[in-house]
Amino acid sequence: MKGLGTIITIWDKIIVLLYLLSGLLLFVTYSYALLPIAVIHKFFVAFGIGWSFMIYGFFYKRLKQPYIVASFIVFSIIQIIIYVSFKNDSIFFDRIGGTYLSTLLYLPAMLISYHLFNLLNRFIYKDDLIITGPGNRLGQNQNGRKIRTLDFVFSIAGALVFLFSVSILF
Repeated sequence: MKGLGTIITIWDKIIVLLYLLSGLLLFVTYSYALLPIAVIHKFFVAFGIGWSFMIYGFFYKRLKQPYIVASFIVFSIIQIIIYVSFKNDSIFFDRIGGTYLSTLLYLPAMLISYHLFNLLNRFIYKDDLIITGPGNRLGQNQNGRKIRTLDFVFSIAGALVFLFSVSILF
């Protein structure tokens, strides 16, 4: 399937569908009290942080595809609406220093962080940012070019920005 000049693979659809299904499963589990609330709290944290880091670390190349970006922007807007709607109304999500619902804000924070640092990298080098991790080496070939020092700096800074911005602000 082609969308705006880009090829959408079956894996793109699977990732988007898995994200949607895991969010719906979490909502149904909470709505019908299928698990104790303490377990649901842990699932909220795992959902928010886990998916955001997975998308940031492993799926970042696909965040340039309009279909993928549009899907995750829609999910982000839905999560922000859920956060705003329930943050003050539900005592089940209260915790010291905030609410468990704040983990829903990691996806929008990750999207903003990634695109901000990608734009900064494009401004400096005229090409896209490569998200790096512990297994990468400086000068290693990846995505058709060598990994630069700023790839490491922007990758770590981007992860810290979206992780701590939500943790501190909400």
